[in-house]
Amino acid sequence: MLPIVQRVFRRLTRQAVTDRSLSVLTLLLLAEVVLLPPLVEVGWLNRHLADAGFLAMLALGVWMLSDHTLAGRWFVATAFGSLVIRVANLWLPDSELRGADALFAMVNLVVLGWLTLAYTLAAGRINVHRVLGAIAAFLLIGLAFAQAHRLVAIYAGDGAYFMFGQPVDYAALVARLNYFSFVTLTSLGYGDITPVHAAARSLAILQVLIGVLYPVALLGWLVSLFAHQNQQPPH
Repeated sequence: MLPIVQRVFRRLTRQAVTDRSLSVLTLLLLAEVVLLPPLVEVGWLNRHLADAGFLAMLALGVWMLSDHTLAGRWFVATAFGSLVIRVANLWLPDSELRGADALFAMVNLVVLGWLTLAYTLAAGRINVHRVLGAIAAFLLIGLAFAQAHRLVAIYAGDGAYFMFGQPVDYAALVARLNYFSFVTLTSLGYGDITPVHAAARSLAILQVLIGVLYPVALLGWLVSLFAHQNQQPPH
């Protein structure tokens, strides 16, 4: 009887820790999207120090994993790859590593988003942490698309994107890709940065479709479940 109780206790503890980690992950992502980029752009924060936020997010993602699924292995492998590349970037020129860095980061963000959704939609009561987990997955989608746009900018050349109607080079564009990605994802479309290359336009179309459907289909459903559960009287 005791081993059964211990297994149940470990499962319940793991679920509580995972639920709370979804909230922590959301806060780290908000810092990555909203707080760190302007600090780097105005020179108040070194870019390599800002990478610590990304690596902290990866560390939390690795800590969240307790299984040995294929997605879990992919995430750990790509997280390790991102860590190696960003550490190597302290000594090697950025131009030699940017393509590999963008690819590893994109795959890593996609897999972390998948795992975050898996934890969010796992069996159990829908709580605030689960709702924040769905928001974290949405933020991860935006960051993953930013890396996809970065890959297009690297390999399609300086004319792949225009800024204020003029071709823009990689150095001027890369710091604004998170902004461009979320403007596209939320269909704001300010028009200061526009995709010109065919691959960039296709990415933008896919991003808009996800940005329109995701909040309605998933976030709306989770919020309605959460509200319904809280309206029910306790047993």
